Amino acid sequence: MAALQPGAAAPDFTLAAHSGSSFSLATYRGRRTLVTFLPFAFTGG
Repeated sequence: MAALQPGAAAPDFTLAAHSGSSFSLATYRGRRTLVTFLPFAFTGG
């Protein structure tokens, strides 16, 4: 898969949220959305 360019649409994906529910990017389609991924505490990442 090629890297996304600034302003390009991200591909749809669904991930498990820390609360036990799931997060789907499709829910936010058409709205400006910032998604960040943080390392889990104490994992050395």
